Amino acid sequence: MSEVLKNISQVKLRQRRGAVVFGEVVYAPGGVCGPRIQRDYQLVVLHKGEIDLRLDGRRINVAPRHAILLSPGHREHFLFSLDRGTHHSWCSIDSGAVPPKLRRLLRSSIGAPAPVDSRVESLLAAGKAAFVESQAEPNLENSFHLSVGLALLTGFALSAQAQFPAARPGDQALARAEQFIQNEFARRLSLADLAAAAGVSRQHLLKLFRLRRGNTPAHFLYERRLGVAAEQLAHTGLSLKEIAGRCGFANEFHFSRKFKHAYEKSPSGWRNERWNILHRTRR
Repeated sequence: MSEVLKNISQVKLRQRRGAVVFGEVVYAPGGVCGPRIQRDYQLVVLHKGEIDLRLDGRRINVAPRHAILLSPGHREHFLFSLDRGTHHSWCSIDSGAVPPKLRRLLRSSIGAPAPVDSRVESLLAAGKAAFVESQAEPNLENSFHLSVGLALLTGFALSAQAQFPAARPGDQALARAEQFIQNEFARRLSLADLAAAAGVSRQHLLKLFRLRRGNTPAHFLYERRLGVAAEQLAHTGLSLKEIAGRCGFANEFHFSRKFKHAYEKSPSGWRNERWNILHRTRR
């Protein structure tokens, strides 16, 4: 499908670094882009003016200081403000450079405009900043821009979810349970505690986790506990008993058994391996 570009008054920036393109453009009144088929994951951030987007035939209005996340395979037609210039920036990432897990996490934020917060603004500015070093290593530049681009998409998704929490009651209950676990994992928690925090019955909470996470609330709880414990093993000199107590395990033996099952190493063995790696790296 041929793409129409009309009334571009100024392209301030367009640079590719590996799999990532950061761009900034100003369209004169009546500007048009498209129709086109989106090939990448693209975040469009509107600074001034107005965007009237036709996405797969659906009409979406994007207001200033808002952004919209687009994904591959969809038909897009951008119509910009008729009475004033439209200034927007974008970040495009080749679809193959976006990890599959992140693609799944981004789905709920695709195609819905959301306000831009300071985190997104800072990441966008970092991505658009041109390197001034005359002999910058290209692979470092590419890695930097990919990292910033992925952080930008993720930051927008986090901001969008905060602005527009899950609409379905089941999603809301699941989010409440997971947030409760994130905050209270060090306590002795029962299924009844988690269900009460979620506002549903124990049976319903089990069903939600099974259908939407493919596991159980207990699995999520111990995944959180073990993740924090692993960080404390690697970065502190706390004893196994202290770590077990801080992370909600009944005792150090319970902690050791769970840790070995998850990491295929004892906590002490895992710590020694990490510390030896750190020691070799610093020599």
